[in-house]
Amino acid sequence: MNTERENASPPDSREASDPAVRMEGVNKWYDAFHALKNIDLAVGRGERIVICGPSGSGKSTLIRCINQLETIHSGRIVVDGQRNVDLVRQETGMVFQQFNLFPHMTVLENCTLAPMKVRGLAKAEAEETAMKYLKRVRIPEQAVKYPAQLSDGQQQRVAIARALCMNPKIMLFDEPTSALDPEMVKEVLDTMVDLANEGMTMLCVTHEMGFARSVADRVVFMDRGEILEIAPPDAFFGAPQHERTRFFLGQIS
Repeated sequence: MNTERENASPPDSREASDPAVRMEGVNKWYDAFHALKNIDLAVGRGERIVICGPSGSGKSTLIRCINQLETIHSGRIVVDGQRNVDLVRQETGMVFQQFNLFPHMTVLENCTLAPMKVRGLAKAEAEETAMKYLKRVRIPEQAVKYPAQLSDGQQQRVAIARALCMNPKIMLFDEPTSALDPEMVKEVLDTMVDLANEGMTMLCVTHEMGFARSVADRVVFMDRGEILEIAPPDAFFGAPQHERTRFFLGQIS
C-alpha cells in the first residue's frame, strides 16, 4: 500500500465505492456494562460525520474501536478496506481530548517522531512534512518550542499537525475542544473546518453543535450505547425523529 497520499495512484472503482469505514453489528462490553450495542455505520470517503449524545452514551468508545484502541467483542469493523490493526492505525489519525504531546520534545520533534519510526522517513523529509502541516494549522513559528510554552489551543493544533504528518486517510477526533478554555475553542475548530473543506474523511465526537451544523454531512446521535438517529444537519436539528434526540437538543439549546 502506498502511504504517501500525494504520490498515490487514483483509486480503482472498487476502492472509490467502498466506504472509508464500515461497522457491522459491533458490540463492546466493559465487564457487565454493554458500551456499544449492535452498531451499524458506514462512512463514505470524504464524508464528515459528527457523533453527539449525552455523556456515557458510547461516543468515545465507538471512535476508539474504529482505531482499534479498544477491542470489540462481536461484529466487524473495516477501515479503508483493512482489518489488520497496524495497517488500520497507519491510515487513521487520532486527536484526543488531552493533547498527549511529549513534554521533553519540541513541537517539531513531536511531529517527526512517528513518521521516522513508523514510516521510515529520513529526518529531513520528516521535518519538511512536519513544517508543512504546522503551517497548515497556522503555528509554524512554534516549531522549536516545547509544549509547556504553548497555549492549550496551540497544543491541540500541534496534536492535529502531528496526526496529519502520518498522511492519514481518515481523521478521528474525540472531543478535541472539551479540555480548552472557551476563547481557545474557535482556533481549533477553525483548523478542523479547514481540514473538512479539503475533503478529509472525518469522524468527530463533539458537543460543538455549531460545528456540526456547518461542517457535518451527517450527524449521528447516540444514547446508552446505541445509534438512535442519523441525519443530515438540517433534518437532525430541524426535525429530529427520536424523542431522546429532541430531549438532548432541548437540553443543549
